[in-house]
Amino acid sequence: MITNRLIQTKANFGKIYELREANKIIGTTKIPINLRRQINVSIANKNFKLQFSIIKDALSRFDYTKNVRLLPFQLFNENNVWVGSLCERRTKWLFGYTFFELNYNDETYYFYAVGLGKKGLKIPMYDANDIQVGLIEKDNVSYDNKSTYTINTLNKHYQMLAFLFAVYYDNAYYSPNEVAYKSKEINYKYTINKELKSKYNPQFIEGRY
Repeated sequence: MITNRLIQTKANFGKIYELREANKIIGTTKIPINLRRQINVSIANKNFKLQFSIIKDALSRFDYTKNVRLLPFQLFNENNVWVGSLCERRTKWLFGYTFFELNYNDETYYFYAVGLGKKGLKIPMYDANDIQVGLIEKDNVSYDNKSTYTINTLNKHYQMLAFLFAVYYDNAYYSPNEVAYKSKEINYKYTINKELKSKYNPQFIEGRY
């Protein structure tokens, strides 16, 4: 099991994240002021660009089926070659739950945000065969609008993909473009849907998956 800390070091007028392993920075993310423009990610000598799909997002607003894809981003490598995509999906338009899909080359992964109140936000990562390969945990407390996460993955490849997803997710849901100084915010998220809650396996970190 590989454990990393994802730490947001800048929150206002452009955002910066660092992925750390044993106090060593192994990945960075730089995001312009406008979230829906571009997210630049570097990890393991690889550079990626997540580009917001404006047209696809606009069209999704009129799609009321379970196949709708919201907040769509396209993923490009350092040579500006398309290598994948990231989006929000729903099991049903009404009375279902939200999950996320990441496509990378010929691989597909799913992320499920499960709120456990004071125990924190847990985001298990599954492969296309419904096997859990990672777990992202968000700290409940943030200072000056800066988020922190713990990322647990089975190998370096999953680590890279979990890192890509985490910065996408945080910017979509938890990182406002607001100035904050010496502020503290506690955020509890609660998940009620039983099927969604079942995606979280507390024994994953112990190696029982």
